Amino acid sequence: MITKTQAVKQAALTLYQRDEELVALDRAAVLGLPAQVRQRWFYLLQVIHPELERVTADMMELLQPDNEVKIISVIGMTGIGKTTLANCVLQLLMNRIQSKVESHHRPFVYVNVASNGEQSLSWKTLYRKMLTEGGEVEIDIKRGYTVENGKLYSPRSRGPGLAQLRELVELMLKRREVKVLVLDEAMHLLRFQDYASVMDTLKSLADAHDTKLLLLGPYQLAELVTQYGQVARRGEIVHYQRYKTSIKPGKRPTKDEAGYFEALRKLQAHWPCEQVPDFMAIGHELMRATLGSVGLLKSTLLTFCALQMADAQEKFQPGFFEKALKSGKALEVIEKETRAGEVKLVGACYGDGVARDADGISWLQKLVAVPHV
Repeated sequence: MITKTQAVKQAALTLYQRDEELVALDRAAVLGLPAQVRQRWFYLLQVIHPELERVTADMMELLQPDNEVKIISVIGMTGIGKTTLANCVLQLLMNRIQSKVESHHRPFVYVNVASNGEQSLSWKTLYRKMLTEGGEVEIDIKRGYTVENGKLYSPRSRGPGLAQLRELVELMLKRREVKVLVLDEAMHLLRFQDYASVMDTLKSLADAHDTKLLLLGPYQLAELVTQYGQVARRGEIVHYQRYKTSIKPGKRPTKDEAGYFEALRKLQAHWPCEQVPDFMAIGHELMRATLGSVGLLKSTLLTFCALQMADAQEKFQPGFFEKALKSGKALEVIEKETRAGEVKLVGACYGDGVARDADGISWLQKLVAVPHV
């Protein structure tokens, strides 16, 4: 027999199982809910901080329809929150075009370019994913056709070949009015041997129907998107950066420290347990332990939160951080990859244009208002 307490908890889970309803709640309302729901609420929490605002603004500018930018690559360290960032930006875009979207349209198509165990990634597999996410059905029974002497002929086959799948993708982009095609985990595109061929294929997809391609990936992706002239001309890289830690923390936080602490303060203010740890007291230590990444910080606090909720009285205990933080060895690997990637992107990103003359004078100083004739 279900007790009254269990019934209340089940009712709460049912009531707030939809994420849209859950994210609308404030902390006061969440504290009365079961631990599982509170953990989900904290997981869904999106805190705004300066670097997130900067990158969001850059992406919104590049995703404007009336420009020649066709391929946008969002690159950053592992776990910094690129996928979450993209989802937020797409939601902002959706709010902008909502009145123009018809029922059969798919303004945004999201594809995870995950490894499928093959030595090299299959274009057939990738095209099928695009079609599936684009709402296409019965892909395997679609066949090409020819017209001869006024008659329609469709050859028997076991399914569409590579060329036909490509045609179907282009047709889907046009018919579904796809504005943005998102390729997450895009570093798996590196498994193709010919980088120029990969980027040429992606660019031609984007040209098929005014569709912008949004590539998400870690620093390894820079190797792909910076090596091809055609993409360099019509593509841009948005660098989602971590906050740089100071060697010797001072009394006044640096700009980067202030940005990180702003995110930490908001996460602490939304802590989903009655007993709230003073994370700000160890802000510098946390910043170093998470390499200045708000995404890695959020991941750490999620584990800490789960451990606290597992305690009978929901008190934080010694040893929580040892489990919540990345191991020293893992952190060393992530930092090494991050440092190398940051160097590779110097001078290669959106906003890195050189707008100074040989004497170092900004072009803006030379601009004057032209009188209207």
